[in-house]
Amino acid sequence: MSDTPHPSPPKEHPHRDQPIETAGAPSQAAEAAVILLHGRGSTAPAILRHIDDLYHHGVMYLAPQAARNRWYPHSGYAPFERNEPWFSSALERVAAAVDEAAAVGIPPEKVLCFGFSQGACLGCEFVARNPQEYGGLVSLSGSLLGPETRSDYDGSLDSTPVFFGCGTDDPYVPAERIHESRWVFKQLGGDVTISLYEDLDHAINDDEFYQTNSLIEQLR
Repeated sequence: MSDTPHPSPPKEHPHRDQPIETAGAPSQAAEAAVILLHGRGSTAPAILRHIDDLYHHGVMYLAPQAARNRWYPHSGYAPFERNEPWFSSALERVAAAVDEAAAVGIPPEKVLCFGFSQGACLGCEFVARNPQEYGGLVSLSGSLLGPETRSDYDGSLDSTPVFFGCGTDDPYVPAERIHESRWVFKQLGGDVTISLYEDLDHAINDDEFYQTNSLIEQLR
């Protein structure tokens, strides 16, 4: 096994040169898109394996890869500036995935953002900071970020469906941050649903896949 270290990412835009992996429907046949955002320590190919549970005909799946397998280096509940420039670069990669879908004729209202853990937090922040009608947001074991949940996001999600799923005793995501995030997305005009599960650690369960599949089905 090689001991060669990973090359250092660009200092100002650490995620910029990372790939966006794709699967599912080819671009010329895709009617909708799902952006899959992996968690800390994971990879784009790993989260793409979830399409076995989320596959729908006519749907393209796009999975951006984070540099060094993390979207930001410190706690998501630290001040935003502590995670820069990683955090802003991560937001740019989500925007690039939305643009990639648009380039093949899939508008935002046919794009669903699905994230787990760090990826869920990133998806929440991207949608809240870029409000418009999307096909949906699925945040599993994630919430809006920062030391306190911000309430100054501005714009309208125009009834975009938003689903939060999380364990009641998740070791990384306090339940109160989920409730605070729900309030923010409702203020932005999202159609928000929460499911808090007992006996679920930092993981994804079958009901969360069921809820996600219901939203993907509505995209087509």
